[in-house]
Amino acid sequence: MRFQGKTALVTGASVGIGRAIALAIGEEGGRVGLVARSKKRLQDVREAIGRAGGEARVFVTDLRDEDAINTMWAAVSDAWDGVDILVNAAGVWHGETALYLGPPLFETPPEQIVEILDVGVKAPLLLTRLALPRMVEKKSGKILNISGELRSAAGWLHYYVSKKALEDLTIGLAEELREHEIQVNCISPSDTLTETYRQFFPRYDPKDVLDPSEVAKFALFLLSEDADHMTGSVTVIRSKTAYKTEEAHATLIASARPLDQ
Repeated sequence: MRFQGKTALVTGASVGIGRAIALAIGEEGGRVGLVARSKKRLQDVREAIGRAGGEARVFVTDLRDEDAINTMWAAVSDAWDGVDILVNAAGVWHGETALYLGPPLFETPPEQIVEILDVGVKAPLLLTRLALPRMVEKKSGKILNISGELRSAAGWLHYYVSKKALEDLTIGLAEELREHEIQVNCISPSDTLTETYRQFFPRYDPKDVLDPSEVAKFALFLLSEDADHMTGSVTVIRSKTAYKTEEAHATLIASARPLDQ
């Protein structure tokens, strides 16, 4: 029960890696604030944490909206007076039915660029800013950012930029917070078998993808006292085989299909 007495806030907690991290923290005794847009999915995660003996609260939030972020943080502060752990796992790489992949930058819809950067860069910056005063006061805290290893930026340059910005935020913030004994780290997983990945890439090879629970296992190490000596790290994790050649990965990407097919 490494997180007994700790309070964590996890964005993107309704699905995929964010969900896996939230569940794992709850199973190890932490109180978890669950942040995403889907109330139904967040309630499902809360119930799963409850069945495991943990405690969780749902904070339905559109991370594209600064006012919504501030409102959510006010509710978190009322409930728990801040958090000990912040996990920025939310990211946007697809719409309701299609990947944000394919067109070069000059043909990419500007609203798509704004959405990806709002959720993937602006929201972590704003939320981290809100979470830090309590951490600085206590001289204790953990911030974990979830990036993603991309074999190529071509076709989704906006998503690539959002992830590289998150990695640089990790490094810069860790330096800024070193004197306050707050650790900031980042995980950059390769292809991970989330619910949406399974749907968009039905031809995936199980040997070449990570399970979200594997990412969560490493996340819990970084968020625990075992990693108090680590800060400013950006760690790429892959499956043992991963897609060993660019051609193999390009073939996978080319096989992507819309969700409505």
